[in-house]
Amino acid sequence: MSSKIPPLLEPYLALPAEASLLLLTNVLGASSNWLVLRYLCSYLKGPVGIRHGEDENGGRGQDVGVMLVSFLRDGAFWHEGAGKLGLDLDALNRAGRFVFVDGLAQLFNGDQSSGGSPKQRVLRSSSIDLVAKDCIAALADLKTTKKIIIVDQLDLLLAASGEDVTSTQMQNLVLVLREHAHAALLTLAADTPLLHGQTTTLERQHAALVLGLAHEADAVLALRMLDTGSARDVSGVMRITGAEGTGEGMEYLYYVAGDGGVKVFERGA
Repeated sequence: MSSKIPPLLEPYLALPAEASLLLLTNVLGASSNWLVLRYLCSYLKGPVGIRHGEDENGGRGQDVGVMLVSFLRDGAFWHEGAGKLGLDLDALNRAGRFVFVDGLAQLFNGDQSSGGSPKQRVLRSSSIDLVAKDCIAALADLKTTKKIIIVDQLDLLLAASGEDVTSTQMQNLVLVLREHAHAALLTLAADTPLLHGQTTTLERQHAALVLGLAHEADAVLALRMLDTGSARDVSGVMRITGAEGTGEGMEYLYYVAGDGGVKVFERGA
């Protein structure tokens, strides 16, 4: 897999302004995994351990660290994907530039003991207060001045918690975490039945969460399938709204190859 970020995406994957909120939405068949990995690459691509001053090539080292919280995928998934992009997450963790928080493995086992080691913290309760506490503790593991929060599939916590957690509580959780970080990036499912069905409590809560965060976000990158169905050389469509310079929005096609390499291009290109 090439570690190169598609040129058309480079402006959108640059370090965001302070207090920014970025939202990535996905649907069944159009996952945002590849895009999250490229955000990681963009934020962490500087030399490991070079967080101040100039790097060995004379460039400015980025004082940026990332906390990745995932409610759908384990650490092995992200380590493998990042490794294919040339990122050694273990080395970045030792340098205080990366920490992974596992929100999948033990979230509902009822054990509220310590949240794990700095290498990989584990959420052990779906309580919003405890999730916030553990995530803030994980942020403290980062030794950088600028700390970026990436939360993968936050909506899974809402879905799996039943009526114990509401969309309002979820949005409040995001606000609390953002107070401790330079910027935040969230991924959420935006399938049509979840947003427009709204016949069940979960559907209504999910729609409220996605729409509420989309309204707050400084930029929304929405992934979807082709309107005409599948194509051999196109995996899906990316629509970008809210980002500086996009006006009413930009739309690109993208292709994720079998080896994980990605191409992003304009229609007709």
